[in-house]
Amino acid sequence: MEVKNKNYFKFKLILLTLLVLEIVGCFYAYYTLGEVKQFFCFLILFLNIIPILLYFFRKKTISLVLGVVIGLLLIPYHAFLLFQWRELNRESSMIIEYIYTFQKDKGEFPNNISGYEFENRRLSDNFSYRINSKGFGLHYYVGTKGTTHFYYHNVGKWEYYPD
Repeated sequence: MEVKNKNYFKFKLILLTLLVLEIVGCFYAYYTLGEVKQFFCFLILFLNIIPILLYFFRKKTISLVLGVVIGLLLIPYHAFLLFQWRELNRESSMIIEYIYTFQKDKGEFPNNISGYEFENRRLSDNFSYRINSKGFGLHYYVGTKGTTHFYYHNVGKWEYYPD
């Protein structure tokens, strides 16, 4: 009987862990995919009602399998996006530093950021840079091009616009 209770505890712990990771992924989907796609992530998250109900009707194996499948729909992709966002955020800080150093040395902002050496070259396509009479703007996206994180020189801080 004790082994059976131990297995039930592991089962509950696995489902709870998956659920927590799914909730975290869905929350941050707003910043990586935008509010519309976040809504669809929450719809997938709410499918967890099915394995929970199956668990209470003593269909534990089916419940675990379904819970894992739902977790696999959300967790790996959102983990990838959160990792990419962290990398883009780090790279963007270094680009801003490059731009301000260029301006300090040359007296003006660079016309483009082609002189900047990306630490992670794969991320270079996620960035866009614009310059005008008011200063510069640096933009990057995570997940979809509709989710834009941006920095404007005249504002002086990072902002975000979903979808």
